[in-house]
Amino acid sequence: MRFSIVFFSAAGHTLKVIRHVAEQMGGVDRTVDLSNPFLKECTFGKDERVIIACPVYGGRIPGLVVERLRKVTFESTRVITLVTYGNRAYEDALLELNDTILVRGGIPIASAAVVTQHSMVPTVAANRPTEIDFQNLSVFARFALQKYDDMHAVPVEVSGNRPYRAWSKMPVTPVVSGKCVRCGMCIQRCPTMAIWITDPKKTDPSKCILCMRCVAMCPQGARSLPPAAQQAIEKKLAPVAKLTRENEFFF
Repeated sequence: MRFSIVFFSAAGHTLKVIRHVAEQMGGVDRTVDLSNPFLKECTFGKDERVIIACPVYGGRIPGLVVERLRKVTFESTRVITLVTYGNRAYEDALLELNDTILVRGGIPIASAAVVTQHSMVPTVAANRPTEIDFQNLSVFARFALQKYDDMHAVPVEVSGNRPYRAWSKMPVTPVVSGKCVRCGMCIQRCPTMAIWITDPKKTDPSKCILCMRCVAMCPQGARSLPPAAQQAIEKKLAPVAKLTRENEFFF
Protein backbone atom coordinates (compact mmCIF):
# COMPACT_ATOMS: atom_id res chain seq x y z
CA MET A 1 0.00 0.00 0.00
CA ARG A 2 1.25 3.46 -0.87
CA PHE A 3 1.20 6.42 1.49
CA SER A 4 -0.12 9.95 1.69
CA ILE A 5 2.36 12.54 2.90
CA VAL A 6 1.35 15.82 4.53
CA PHE A 7 4.22 18.23 5.00
CA PHE A 8 5.59 21.71 5.40
CA SER A 9 9.13 21.95 4.02
CA ALA A 10 10.23 25.50 3.32
CA ALA A 11 13.87 24.80 2.47
CA GLY A 12 13.39 21.22 1.22
CA HIS A 13 15.12 19.32 4.06
CA THR A 14 11.92 18.02 5.66
CA LEU A 15 10.59 16.86 2.30
CA LYS A 16 13.69 14.68 1.77
CA VAL A 17 13.08 13.00 5.11
CA ILE A 18 9.36 12.32 4.67
CA ARG A 19 9.79 11.07 1.12
CA HIS A 20 12.51 8.66 2.22
CA VAL A 21 10.33 7.23 4.98
CA ALA A 22 7.36 6.90 2.61
CA GLU A 23 9.45 5.22 -0.09
CA GLN A 24 10.74 2.69 2.43
CA MET A 25 7.14 1.80 3.23
CA GLY A 26 5.90 1.44 -0.33
CA GLY A 27 5.88 4.85 -1.98
CA VAL A 28 3.86 8.04 -2.18
CA ASP A 29 0.32 8.04 -3.51
CA ARG A 30 -0.91 11.48 -2.45
CA THR A 31 0.76 14.69 -1.30
CA VAL A 32 -0.66 17.55 0.75
CA ASP A 33 1.73 20.51 0.80
CA LEU A 34 0.95 22.71 3.79
CA SER A 35 2.99 25.54 2.28
CA ASN A 36 0.25 26.07 -0.30
CA PRO A 37 -1.62 29.29 0.63
CA PHE A 38 -4.63 28.00 -1.31
CA LEU A 39 -4.78 24.61 0.40
CA LYS A 40 -8.22 23.03 0.14
CA GLU A 41 -9.91 20.99 2.85
CA CYS A 42 -9.22 17.28 2.71
CA THR A 43 -10.12 14.14 4.65
CA PHE A 44 -8.27 10.90 5.35
CA GLY A 45 -10.23 7.77 6.15
CA LYS A 46 -9.66 5.18 8.87
CA ASP A 47 -7.85 2.74 6.58
CA GLU A 48 -5.58 5.27 4.89
CA ARG A 49 -1.90 5.47 5.74
CA VAL A 50 -0.53 8.93 6.37
CA ILE A 51 2.84 10.46 7.28
CA ILE A 52 3.09 14.07 8.47
CA ALA A 53 6.26 16.12 8.79
CA CYS A 54 7.31 19.68 9.55
CA PRO A 55 10.38 21.60 10.78
CA VAL A 56 10.94 22.90 14.30
CA TYR A 57 10.95 26.65 14.90
CA GLY A 58 12.29 27.59 18.33
CA GLY A 59 11.22 24.31 19.92
CA ARG A 60 7.70 24.52 18.47
CA ILE A 61 6.03 23.62 15.19
CA PRO A 62 5.31 26.59 12.92
CA GLY A 63 2.01 28.33 13.63
CA LEU A 64 1.32 28.06 9.92
CA VAL A 65 1.32 24.25 10.25
CA VAL A 66 -1.21 24.35 13.07
CA GLU A 67 -3.38 26.73 11.08
CA ARG A 68 -3.35 24.73 7.86
CA LEU A 69 -3.85 21.39 9.56
CA ARG A 70 -7.25 22.77 10.52
CA LYS A 71 -8.18 22.08 6.89
CA VAL A 72 -7.22 18.41 7.27
CA THR A 73 -9.62 15.94 8.90
CA PHE A 74 -8.68 12.44 10.03
CA GLU A 75 -11.28 9.76 10.63
CA SER A 76 -9.40 7.78 13.29
CA THR A 77 -6.55 7.61 10.77
CA ARG A 78 -3.27 6.12 11.93
CA VAL A 79 -0.53 8.66 11.38
CA ILE A 80 3.27 8.67 11.56
CA THR A 81 4.68 12.05 12.60
CA LEU A 82 8.12 13.54 11.99
CA VAL A 83 9.77 16.79 13.01
CA THR A 84 13.10 17.99 11.68
CA TYR A 85 15.44 20.35 13.48
CA GLY A 86 18.82 21.98 12.95
CA ASN A 87 20.90 20.43 15.73
CA ARG A 88 19.84 22.65 18.66
CA ALA A 89 16.76 20.95 20.17
CA TYR A 90 13.23 19.99 19.18
CA GLU A 91 11.83 20.55 22.70
CA ASP A 92 7.99 20.58 22.57
CA ALA A 93 7.57 20.40 18.78
CA LEU A 94 6.90 16.69 18.39
CA LEU A 95 4.42 16.69 21.26
CA GLU A 96 2.68 19.74 19.80
CA LEU A 97 2.44 18.11 16.37
CA ASN A 98 0.96 14.93 17.85
CA ASP A 99 -1.50 16.91 19.96
CA THR A 100 -2.56 18.82 16.85
CA ILE A 101 -3.13 15.56 14.96
CA LEU A 102 -5.19 14.14 17.81
CA VAL A 103 -7.44 17.20 17.80
CA ARG A 104 -8.03 16.69 14.07
CA GLY A 105 -9.08 13.05 14.64
CA GLY A 106 -5.83 11.25 13.87
CA ILE A 107 -3.89 8.73 15.95
CA PRO A 108 -0.10 9.26 16.00
CA ILE A 109 1.25 5.71 16.17
CA ALA A 110 4.98 6.33 15.67
CA SER A 111 7.10 9.47 15.70
CA ALA A 112 10.62 10.70 15.03
CA ALA A 113 12.73 13.79 15.61
CA VAL A 114 15.30 14.01 12.82
CA VAL A 115 18.36 16.24 12.53
CA THR A 116 18.67 18.15 9.27
CA GLN A 117 20.88 20.96 8.06
CA HIS A 118 19.97 24.24 9.72
CA SER A 119 18.02 26.48 7.33
CA MET A 120 19.52 29.75 8.63
CA VAL A 121 23.09 28.59 9.31
CA PRO A 122 23.91 25.80 6.81
CA THR A 123 27.21 25.04 8.55
CA VAL A 124 25.22 23.77 11.55
CA ALA A 125 24.33 20.09 11.04
CA ALA A 126 25.86 20.44 7.58
CA ASN A 127 25.00 17.60 5.21
CA ARG A 128 22.47 16.08 7.61
CA PRO A 129 20.72 13.79 7.10
CA THR A 130 23.75 11.65 6.23
CA GLU A 131 23.74 8.18 4.72
CA ILE A 132 23.72 6.75 8.25
CA ASP A 133 20.73 8.94 9.11
CA PHE A 134 18.86 7.59 6.10
CA GLN A 135 19.73 4.03 7.13
CA ASN A 136 18.32 4.71 10.60
CA LEU A 137 15.19 6.19 9.04
CA SER A 138 14.80 3.04 6.95
CA VAL A 139 14.83 0.92 10.10
CA PHE A 140 12.34 3.30 11.72
CA ALA A 141 10.09 2.95 8.67
CA ARG A 142 10.07 -0.85 8.91
CA PHE A 143 9.10 -0.82 12.59
CA ALA A 144 6.57 1.98 12.13
CA LEU A 145 4.93 0.12 9.26
CA GLN A 146 3.94 -2.66 11.64
CA LYS A 147 2.00 -0.18 13.78
CA TYR A 148 -0.54 0.34 10.99
CA ASP A 149 -1.70 -3.24 11.50
CA ASP A 150 -2.31 -2.78 15.22
CA MET A 151 -6.08 -2.98 15.63
CA HIS A 152 -5.86 -1.40 19.09
CA ALA A 153 -3.52 1.47 18.28
CA VAL A 154 -3.03 4.11 20.97
CA PRO A 155 -1.23 7.44 20.63
CA VAL A 156 2.52 7.09 20.97
CA GLU A 157 4.18 8.86 23.90
CA VAL A 158 6.86 11.37 22.89
CA SER A 159 9.14 13.89 24.59
CA GLY A 160 7.91 17.40 25.31
CA ASN A 161 6.05 19.49 27.84
CA ARG A 162 2.70 21.20 28.20
CA PRO A 163 2.24 24.09 28.16
CA TYR A 164 4.54 24.40 25.17
CA ARG A 165 7.49 26.75 25.41
CA ALA A 166 6.93 30.37 24.39
CA TRP A 167 8.45 31.40 21.08
CA SER A 168 8.24 34.33 18.68
CA LYS A 169 9.86 35.02 15.31
CA MET A 170 12.89 37.26 15.05
CA PRO A 171 11.62 40.74 14.11
CA VAL A 172 13.33 40.77 10.72
CA THR A 173 12.66 39.74 7.14
CA PRO A 174 15.12 38.65 4.43
CA VAL A 175 16.92 41.43 2.60
CA VAL A 176 17.53 41.58 -1.14
CA SER A 177 20.81 42.41 -2.89
CA GLY A 178 21.49 43.90 -6.29
CA LYS A 179 21.68 40.37 -7.71
CA CYS A 180 17.86 40.28 -7.83
CA VAL A 181 16.57 40.11 -11.42
CA ARG A 182 12.89 40.27 -10.39
CA CYS A 183 12.15 36.81 -11.76
CA GLY A 184 9.23 36.50 -9.33
CA MET A 185 10.02 32.98 -8.16
CA CYS A 186 10.10 34.05 -4.51
CA ILE A 187 6.69 35.69 -4.90
CA GLN A 188 5.21 32.51 -6.35
CA ARG A 189 6.71 30.18 -3.73
CA CYS A 190 6.23 32.18 -0.53
CA PRO A 191 3.96 30.13 1.79
CA THR A 192 2.37 33.23 3.33
CA MET A 193 2.30 35.55 0.29
CA ALA A 194 4.48 37.97 2.25
CA ILE A 195 6.49 39.22 -0.74
CA TRP A 196 4.98 42.10 -2.67
CA ILE A 197 3.71 41.11 -6.11
CA THR A 198 4.81 44.45 -7.59
CA ASP A 199 8.22 44.54 -5.91
CA PRO A 200 10.05 41.36 -4.78
CA LYS A 201 12.45 43.47 -2.75
CA LYS A 202 9.66 44.25 -0.28
CA THR A 203 8.45 41.74 2.32
CA ASP A 204 5.51 42.23 4.67
CA PRO A 205 6.91 41.62 8.19
CA SER A 206 3.42 40.86 9.52
CA LYS A 207 3.13 37.88 7.14
CA CYS A 208 6.73 36.63 6.90
CA ILE A 209 7.42 33.65 9.18
CA LEU A 210 11.14 33.59 8.35
CA CYS A 211 10.88 30.10 6.90
CA MET A 212 13.85 30.83 4.58
CA ARG A 213 12.20 29.38 1.49
CA CYS A 214 12.83 32.52 -0.55
CA VAL A 215 16.50 32.47 0.50
CA ALA A 216 16.94 28.77 -0.29
CA MET A 217 15.31 28.82 -3.72
CA CYS A 218 16.45 32.17 -5.15
CA PRO A 219 18.34 31.23 -8.35
CA GLN A 220 20.49 34.36 -8.09
CA GLY A 221 21.35 34.00 -4.40
CA ALA A 222 19.96 37.48 -3.93
CA ARG A 223 18.13 36.98 -0.65
CA SER A 224 19.59 36.57 2.83
CA LEU A 225 19.05 37.42 6.46
CA PRO A 226 20.13 40.93 7.50
CA PRO A 227 23.83 40.75 8.54
CA ALA A 228 23.11 41.61 12.20
CA ALA A 229 20.44 38.92 12.43
CA GLN A 230 22.70 36.38 10.71
CA GLN A 231 25.49 37.11 13.17
CA ALA A 232 23.11 36.84 16.13
CA ILE A 233 21.77 33.42 15.11
CA GLU A 234 25.28 32.15 14.37
CA LYS A 235 26.41 33.25 17.84
CA LYS A 236 23.39 31.59 19.44
CA LEU A 237 24.05 28.31 17.65
CA ALA A 238 27.81 28.31 18.19
CA PRO A 239 27.62 26.01 21.29
CA VAL A 240 25.82 23.29 19.30
CA ALA A 241 27.39 23.87 15.89
CA LYS A 242 29.83 20.96 16.13
CA LEU A 243 27.72 18.57 18.16
CA THR A 244 26.41 15.39 16.55
CA ARG A 245 22.82 14.98 17.66
CA GLU A 246 21.23 11.58 17.34
CA ASN A 247 17.81 11.14 15.77
CA GLU A 248 15.13 10.01 18.21
CA PHE A 249 12.41 7.48 17.48
CA PHE A 250 9.21 6.69 19.36
CA PHE A 251 6.89 3.68 18.95
